Amino acid sequence: MTYRFIRRAVLGLGLAAAVSAFTSFSPFALLAHARSASTFDQVTDTIANSISETFNEAVANHFPTRAGKPAQPAQPPDAKPVPARPFADGSGYTLCFVPDGASCQALLVNAIRSTRHRLLIQAYSFTSAPIAEAVAQAHRRGVDVRVILDKSQQSERYTSATYLKHAGVPVVIDNKPAIAHNKVMVFDDQAVFTGSFNFTKSAQERNAENGMLIRGDAAVVRAYTDNWNKRYRQSRAY
Repeated sequence: MTYRFIRRAVLGLGLAAAVSAFTSFSPFALLAHARSASTFDQVTDTIANSISETFNEAVANHFPTRAGKPAQPAQPPDAKPVPARPFADGSGYTLCFVPDGASCQALLVNAIRSTRHRLLIQAYSFTSAPIAEAVAQAHRRGVDVRVILDKSQQSERYTSATYLKHAGVPVVIDNKPAIAHNKVMVFDDQAVFTGSFNFTKSAQERNAENGMLIRGDAAVVRAYTDNWNKRYRQSRAY
């Protein structure tokens, strides 16, 4: 904001109103001293300087880069850097990107069909018929399948919650948080799928989504399994 612009703004707003806002003198007293052009200019200069200083101070406090100071990102008081961990030796991952890459739905169906012992699932929205059918088939061949869903699945018109329950798959609702927004599967305590991909037809056919299947990293599998167990203990039966 330039000094010339501020001065013109002060003149436009009117001397009496500007003085009452930015000085401790009454408008009548200042107008009495502003009979000459020089006194009038002095008053407007004083007000303009006051506004300019206030504005520059606000810029320095709230926009430090504009005042020549390095910007500091805002962080909550308890924010602490989390050290990155490398993947375990011998582990690997498979990526999917829809609609521009490999199918996330196919990746999940194939992983479910290869599961032999245990399948843990966390889902926000679960309406994909191919994925639901693969889960039901895993249950029928003796896999220990357990599913945690968001509470929205209780009222959705089309959801796999009822289908899986009728197929004998234990289903619980994670109703404590506002949204149980996880999209996770843990396969045989050996692999984890996670990403933005909801287990829905829309995610596969209409959205831009991503997913990652990580195999062979015991620490990653354990972390996701521990979190699944924590959410399971706080959930209720569907």
